[in-house]
Amino acid sequence: MALVVEALSVDTAIGVVDIEASDAGVRRVRLPGERAHTRYAPSEGGAGAAAEAGEQIRQYASGEREAFDVTLDWSGVEATHRRALETLCEIAPYGVTVTYGELGKQASVEDPREIGVLMATNPLPLVVPCHRVVASDGLGGFGGGLELKQRLLELEGVLPARLDLGL
Repeated sequence: MALVVEALSVDTAIGVVDIEASDAGVRRVRLPGERAHTRYAPSEGGAGAAAEAGEQIRQYASGEREAFDVTLDWSGVEATHRRALETLCEIAPYGVTVTYGELGKQASVEDPREIGVLMATNPLPLVVPCHRVVASDGLGGFGGGLELKQRLLELEGVLPARLDLGL
């Protein structure tokens, strides 16, 4: 497993996002409210990977970016989990959703509930867009909470933006 060499917090339009990178690439993204509790020794090995991901996440959250172009560190991610996450990236680009069952079929995971568990434990949310996986009868769940999932799908135009009536 690669060593975490860079960690930072980025203030975005959706809240503070924490990013960790190793010398192999971005290895962890923590959504607003999911705070890191680990200290990291500064190192030059991965300097820049977390910062680049942070800037791209900031742009995405502001509606200025639709796709991420960062190297990912998949060390520590089990093979089936990685296959499901990589399949998600292939079949659900910006503005497109997929059901748990559809993703399972494409990723050769038979049980849609297993896909739900794999999405709930996605170490790279936003960059690997697990918020685009929905239930056949609604939004389904999301590690960052349903409010954030709805905001992200509104940002991408999947759901209509809610009116702020100031009530």
